[in-house]
Formats: sequence, structure tokens, C-alpha cells
Amino acid sequence: ERIEWVSLWCEQALLGKSKVVTTGEPGVGPDLYGNLFADIPIDSDRYIKAIQTRPVTAAALKVVHHSAAFAVDGGRTDASFGDDSKGAGQFLVEYAAGKGGEIYPDGAGVLLEAGKRVQIDFHLHASGEETIAQVELGIVLYPKGFVPKHVRWTKQLGQTSEPLDIAPGAVVRTDGYTRLNMAARITAFQPHMHIRGKRQCLELIYPNGRSEVASCANFNYNWHLIYNYADDAAPIVPAGTILHVISWHDNSTANRFNPDPKNWVGGGTRTIDEMAFSWIGWYDMTDQEYKEELAARLKQRQATTAQQ
Repeated sequence: ERIEWVSLWCEQALLGKSKVVTTGEPGVGPDLYGNLFADIPIDSDRYIKAIQTRPVTAAALKVVHHSAAFAVDGGRTDASFGDDSKGAGQFLVEYAAGKGGEIYPDGAGVLLEAGKRVQIDFHLHASGEETIAQVELGIVLYPKGFVPKHVRWTKQLGQTSEPLDIAPGAVVRTDGYTRLNMAARITAFQPHMHIRGKRQCLELIYPNGRSEVASCANFNYNWHLIYNYADDAAPIVPAGTILHVISWHDNSTANRFNPDPKNWVGGGTRTIDEMAFSWIGWYDMTDQEYKEELAARLKQRQATTAQQ
């Protein structure tokens, strides 16, 4: 295993404009969106074991709302977050403020084809200071020739089913649902909201009607933490399980990050707008694999109980 770093600078996408300049009070100026490109330094197809994209400097941390990496052919594409269905680009990883790397379980990986380029889509938010925004992508690769047993997926799941409507001073709950058509092992959970985000939970609703909460996390916009499950704690679910994402937004004065609790907030892509979904990492399992893993866990639990 080794790590490969690809560094990208803002001027590549801004045609020579190497600085993101804002004037006046902090927060003044429109959000800025663009794309960065670089070659991927591999000479043969490889599988990814872990991956991370991030701002390089403390100054860049203040202005990079998010960045998302894709493997693409040639130039700009219509690649979109967590959606490979259009054939426009292979989604690799997302960064939002404070996020660390995504670590895949042993035996699970993502194919990275030789000859592809990396496209990083960025969203910059004004900080009131003249800033050079530099972003880098790091990839830990499996050894050459290694083919993992499972393909690991990352997607935005459980988007709120209703338009966000957050009144001034209100605390609002939203709910989103996604059905898994195959048995799966969930490897990571990452809440995603914006400044009014307060807390998010992931509930599993099984085909037999039973449900249980897998994870809950308080939310701080400065720390979009990804929770990579330990091997013995990663939820395994049968085909037909529904992922229920429960999100709370706090638009009151109790939220110390709230820039204007007197203002209504709706959904949108700007930093001052709101969102509600989870980044979910998982890999599909056959029904037989699910049964075998479930039996192994029950056996281990019984042995632990007996030992205690």
C-alpha cells in the first residue's frame, strides 16, 4: 500500500485567477463554483483502499465549502455527486468542512482505471479575506494485481422527502428514505447539513417491519465527520431494508453558528441554504453472504456472553 497525492490549484479552473477575492465584511460576495483537473499518476488499473480530498492550507479551509472528486475521460463532464448512472464520470470522494478520509474494509475497494483524469468540483464561500484556495486528493491503493471481493459504494442517500421549510426561530425535523435492493454491509455514515444542522440519525427498517437506530450524531457545520464503522460493528442488512435518515435543523438563537435566526431558510446549494441527507458507504452482499455473516455474528455474541 502507498499513498498518492494529486495537488490542484484554483487557477487551473479560473483561467489564471489564482486568488478568490472578497471585500468588505466577512461573508460578502457570491458563492463560487468550478472544476479542477489533473492526471492520475498510475500506469495500470488499480483498486482504491482509502481516499481523501481536502484543502491544503488553513486559509483554504475557511473558504472551501466542499470539493468532490471524480475519475473522468478527458475534460469537463456532467458528473454529479454519488451518481454514476449517467456515465459521465465515476464518483470517488467528497470533502466538506472537517471531513477526514474514507477507509474501506479489507477486501472491499473501488476500481481506478489507468488513463483517467481526476475532476474536482469545488464550491467556495467568501470569508472576507483574499485567499488562495488549494485542494489535494490522496489515494491509498491496493497492490498491483489485487482484485477485492466487493465493490464499495458511496452515495447521497435519504434526502428529505419534502422541501425544506424552516421558519425563523424554529427547530425542524425532516425525514428521508432509501430502499436497499440487495443485502449489504454498511461501512460508513456521514451526516450532511449546513449551518442550521443540529443532529442526524440513521434508522434501519427491516423487511419484517422491525426497526433499530444504527447511529446518531450531533452535527457541527465545521466538522462533517465520517464515521467509518469497525468491522464487528458495521451494520449488515437483508435485501429490502429501508434506510431512514432523520435530520433536525435549528434556526433559533440557541444555534451559535446561526447567522440570522430572524430569517426563513429553505433548501439550496449555497452555504446559507440548507440540505438534509447522509453520505452512506456500503458494499452489496449476496443473500448467502448475508446469512453466513449474520450467523457468525450471532455465534460471536453468544460466545462473548458466555465468557462474561
